[in-house]
Amino acid sequence: MNNSFLRSSIILLAIFCSINFPLKTHGAEPADNVFNVKNYGATGDGQTLDTPAINRTIQACQQAGGGTISFPTGKYVTGTFEIFSHMTVEVGSGAMILGSTNLADYGLKTKYGIIESEIGQSGEGLHTGLIVANHATDVAIIGHGVLDGRGTYFVNLKVVHAGSSGDFDKNLTRQGRRFALIQSGIGDGPVLPWMPWPDRPGVLITLASCTNILLRDVIIKDSHNWTINIGKCENVVVSDISVLNNPLIPNNDGLDISARNAHISNCTITAGDDAIAANCCENLTVDNCTLSSRSSGIRFGSNTNCVFDNIVITDSNRGIAIYGSADTARFSNINIQTRLFNGQWWGKGEPIYLSVSPGADGSAQIKNIHFSGIDADSESGIMIYGTAANVIHDLTFDRIKLRLHGGKNSDLVGGNFDLRGLGGGVRTAIFKHDIPGLYAQYVAGLQIHGFELTWSDDLPDYFSNGIHCEYFNNLTIDGFKGCQAQAAASNAAIRLQHGRQISIRNCEAAPGTRIFLSLIDTQDQRFFVNNDLANAKQSTNPEKTDFKILTGNIPAEK
Repeated sequence: MNNSFLRSSIILLAIFCSINFPLKTHGAEPADNVFNVKNYGATGDGQTLDTPAINRTIQACQQAGGGTISFPTGKYVTGTFEIFSHMTVEVGSGAMILGSTNLADYGLKTKYGIIESEIGQSGEGLHTGLIVANHATDVAIIGHGVLDGRGTYFVNLKVVHAGSSGDFDKNLTRQGRRFALIQSGIGDGPVLPWMPWPDRPGVLITLASCTNILLRDVIIKDSHNWTINIGKCENVVVSDISVLNNPLIPNNDGLDISARNAHISNCTITAGDDAIAANCCENLTVDNCTLSSRSSGIRFGSNTNCVFDNIVITDSNRGIAIYGSADTARFSNINIQTRLFNGQWWGKGEPIYLSVSPGADGSAQIKNIHFSGIDADSESGIMIYGTAANVIHDLTFDRIKLRLHGGKNSDLVGGNFDLRGLGGGVRTAIFKHDIPGLYAQYVAGLQIHGFELTWSDDLPDYFSNGIHCEYFNNLTIDGFKGCQAQAAASNAAIRLQHGRQISIRNCEAAPGTRIFLSLIDTQDQRFFVNNDLANAKQSTNPEKTDFKILTGNIPAEK
């Protein structure tokens, strides 16, 4: 090659490289079916409304038969957008999807064909939130970025939301008109939205009647309503997500799910309302999660064949709450810390709560529920509330440790049963009731194995018996260690009344026990064996019982 030819080649190459080719923007060819929203006009500057550009990206992805909607590093302000079958929304590391602060940017549910009654979303407003999918297959939201609903913008942090009118009658509570009184400020909330309740932005992510769903790795924060609603779906995986909501905002549940074959794991959820609300689920598993809620860490109802394992519930109003009906569920290896809140949140600090509606006609039923390996630190006791028309069947408590104490709100809201949300009417919504360590009524087949109950020193005076069961059938208490809270004449370590078929064995009266076992109107007393009653002042009341087998007991020291 001579030098003149080489020089000519270099000149031609320089001219070629200097040509300014136009960049493709609205409609750039995707690489491996990845559709970058910036290639379709999204700015990601945190100011510009990027919804039109996002919708153009989705349209291109849909025309290609599916793919990935990619959000690279940037801040994308948007209102509602809809995704379709075979689409993945990937929020990359360093990317933030920011909810618009303009109410007009959130579409009505009717626009997207969302039928509230089908997915349990009634009462959550007229609008949708950020992401909607309806009757879609193979949809995913993944990535290490952030979805920020900016929900705090839509509430007044200085005004308390007082709850529904006629929700309950303060005169029926222990405190009367002082119930949940806030002397100044907003207390524990909730706070009031600054727009009419139906007009606030809707559920942040709605996946309705979808099949094959994946949510993974994303951080979702500050929702203005429910955060995620997976409604009437099938084949669902939710893994390694974080939901970090403002706990003062009402109704900002972490994850509401009604699904068949769903699996939730390795998630952290903090919410003003229920952290996980599972309703109408079949074959649901939840494991390795950390939950916090101003209502229930786990809300559970109308489900069958479900397992919850290896979970931490902290700083919550209720730990595990089962409402109305449920069939075959297991809750195991769970640490629970609950306390009393002074706002209009449902719940009164119960670590475990099972209740049917006081006005139900017998059609709903809670049965075959098992708790094991539960360690709880609480300001209220375990509550099992059946009725004559809706008896709760076949409960097992195995290896339960419960520590009870008072707290800063005990005088304001403690010493009451709270049955709101069950449709029983005002008279049974919240009402005065003493608080045992475990209370059960209208239950058949209650098995308690290895229950250790301890009380703190300075207790509110409404705490009463260690275990109190009434209107029951087929009760076994095996391996209970504890005593009553207060030394009042009516209190006992175990108080049983209006029940039949009783077996008590391998129990131990803790120091300070006044009466170990109090029996009132009970029949078919079967076993009272191998119980250590040395720390009790009185073994049983009445002293003469009708147990068929009464042997191996260490009696109370006179």
